[in-house]
Amino acid sequence: MVRANIYDRLSQRREAAEAAARQQAEEARRATDCAMQSAPPPSVLPLNAEQNALRIAGLNLQVPAGFAFRDIDTTLEFAGCHVQFSVRRRNAPEGLELSDAVELFTRKLRQRHTDMTVVRQAETILAGHSAISLDYQFSAGQERRHGRAVCTIIVSADGNGRQWLNMATVIDPDKLQLANWLIEFDAMLAGMTA
Repeated sequence: MVRANIYDRLSQRREAAEAAARQQAEEARRATDCAMQSAPPPSVLPLNAEQNALRIAGLNLQVPAGFAFRDIDTTLEFAGCHVQFSVRRRNAPEGLELSDAVELFTRKLRQRHTDMTVVRQAETILAGHSAISLDYQFSAGQERRHGRAVCTIIVSADGNGRQWLNMATVIDPDKLQLANWLIEFDAMLAGMTA
């Protein structure tokens, strides 16, 4: 019997730990999905494009009236690991269906990341509105990345237009410290208030 070298054994342990963390995250996601199906529907939150504020490190920054955000890109840090978080808002023309908008979004992702693979696409809720959650993987240089985007179309609070809104995160799936981030990301979106 040939015994594997120490590097092979360490690699096998790391791969087993990653597989266990992915399985645990998937089971937690399924439990969340089941709970969402049995729970009463969330209240529909209005979208007011010109009412914006940021809370950063406990400090509240109120954006002046009349300014509407289009893109927010930030890097969060957790346990020494970087997590990308972004929010995008665009006008959505009348007649644009959510499924068609997600297809356009996916095409744009493929233009940026030619090796992108869609892992999962599922219906969900964002701020009380029907949404689609899209999980995908791609390479950033020699490193793998996993992204999740939750996309919806919302009628603005003043009723004057439809808005495309997507919130997304990208992580390095090989970082064990981030094994539960996608669960926390979903919980963060579920906890949004108006």
